[in-house]
Amino acid sequence: MKGTILAKGIILAADESRYSYQQEDVKSANEEGKPVVLSKGDEVDFIAEGQTAKEIYLTKTKLINVDFSNFSLGDDNLSTIRTLGLAGSALPILGVIPFIGLVFVIAGFICILLAIIKLSNKAASPTLKKNYIIYLVATVVATILIFIGVTMGVFALIGASAKYGGASGIGIAIGVIFFIAGIISMIYAFFKEFQVYNELSRISGDKFFLYYFICTVIGALTVAIAIGYFILLAAFILQIIAWYRLREIKAA
Repeated sequence: MKGTILAKGIILAADESRYSYQQEDVKSANEEGKPVVLSKGDEVDFIAEGQTAKEIYLTKTKLINVDFSNFSLGDDNLSTIRTLGLAGSALPILGVIPFIGLVFVIAGFICILLAIIKLSNKAASPTLKKNYIIYLVATVVATILIFIGVTMGVFALIGASAKYGGASGIGIAIGVIFFIAGIISMIYAFFKEFQVYNELSRISGDKFFLYYFICTVIGALTVAIAIGYFILLAAFILQIIAWYRLREIKAA
């Protein structure tokens, strides 16, 4: 039978009948193998035994209305996920503030990470959380490698100007190796980010998540000129809209 979660422990079936259920009867599981916790508005498929629902499977998660009073870091409900997503999308925009901007950027990534983890559990996705964590790690590694490569190259050139030709040649070579390794890591990070936002677009049904990724890539490639910053700003706005419009997710 098809039904909708009316309240905790109660399913409203398509024929308007109500069925009670226990958490142990929920068979849909998250990536850790634990049964998903159903929320009000979730659509399910189940077997009716009298007035009790058995063998319950989540088919679609739906946020009926916006209620930020339901926010709790300990819950995997869509209200909490959506709030974290909105905060994570908006905070990096404040990164332009001198001195403390980096704090907002880091806080934004933490919020998005929490939203991704909770959404991954809610949708029972085996890849969403893993790919996002790999993307973050690859981005940090790429940034460090590129920074080391550029720094070594600069000092090597300074050494060359001071007539330390041998040392500068080795320094430039090592710097180039680090720089190339950083570029390769960054390309890999972009690939993992694509996988994340492509899956977000699929399970939410909102292409704005994918459009955000496309704009971030274009913005990153054009950041050396002024238009890159405007494109990145547009990307964050697209992500804010995507999280704001999050109303339902499909089980992975």
